[in-house]
Amino acid sequence: MARETEAIQATARALAALDCYSSLARVALEQEYTRPDVNDSTVLDIVDGRHPVIERLLPPGEKYIPNDVRVDTASDQILIITGPNMSGKSSFLRQTGLIVLLAQIGSFVPARKASVGIVDRIFTRVGASDNISAGESTFLVEMHEAAHIVNTATSRSLILLDEVGRGTSTFDGISIAWSLTEYLHEKVGARTLFATHYHELNELADLFPRIKNFKVDVREYGDKVVFLHKVTAGFADHSYGIHVARMAGLPDEVTERATSILKNLEGSGLSVHEETRGKKKGRIRTGEIQMTLFELKDDPLRAEILRLDVDTMTPLDALKAVADLKKRAEKSG
Repeated sequence: MARETEAIQATARALAALDCYSSLARVALEQEYTRPDVNDSTVLDIVDGRHPVIERLLPPGEKYIPNDVRVDTASDQILIITGPNMSGKSSFLRQTGLIVLLAQIGSFVPARKASVGIVDRIFTRVGASDNISAGESTFLVEMHEAAHIVNTATSRSLILLDEVGRGTSTFDGISIAWSLTEYLHEKVGARTLFATHYHELNELADLFPRIKNFKVDVREYGDKVVFLHKVTAGFADHSYGIHVARMAGLPDEVTERATSILKNLEGSGLSVHEETRGKKKGRIRTGEIQMTLFELKDDPLRAEILRLDVDTMTPLDALKAVADLKKRAEKSG
């Protein structure tokens, strides 16, 4: 029996491979997969792509909404994808990664058509988890994952980012996400899909040639929101998080107050970059004064205060100066 060990093991390996290939073929036939074109380009072009698992788990009568995706290191390297919670951003990222993986192991793929330029690795930054035993917070784990991606990925990689910077303060998070996207564009050059609720990142498409904006469509009917699960060019203005909170059962008093606070915050009109002020495709009203996030500029009153020589002023001079500044502030307000 021992003499037959090598032959038995070889037979087992052959049967395992045959089982794998026959399973892939059966699924491809039953689920109407298509044969992908796997090539040496740096283009990923998928038409009517679907998630191979989610489409099998849908309730009877529901049909998975297919989506196209095209990522090209020469023109459409980074896709910034915005849209509501529960609209399908994460599914869109995952199905793209799975289609690429299936194509490169020799399988047919859940799409009407797919052209896959070979990738060396698929990197993902998804979900939220911590490592308490090692003293690592959710945000630190997230940053470890992001650091591994930017330090390891090449121009041949596929990067799937499902939120970056959400575990810290808003301004810190936006700053990190913005800077990371710039680095991926300027230094790494990898095909990247970045799903985010930081709508400020849409401004990057105005500043970098290979960054494009995409959104998941929704329709509003009165106080109701219908998720269409369709990814199209453009950007989303809202995440509808309060709507989701209402669906989850938060009291009306809480969600109504949240809506009031949100309107006040949105009215501040913060912008990350000076060059994009007033260019937000209708989001900024004519004549609206907007504070930038990183580029605060001096105004005349501040300049006047800086010119005061407090070391040589008498108490009376100081009072007069304060009174004068107050009057000028009241007139300018």
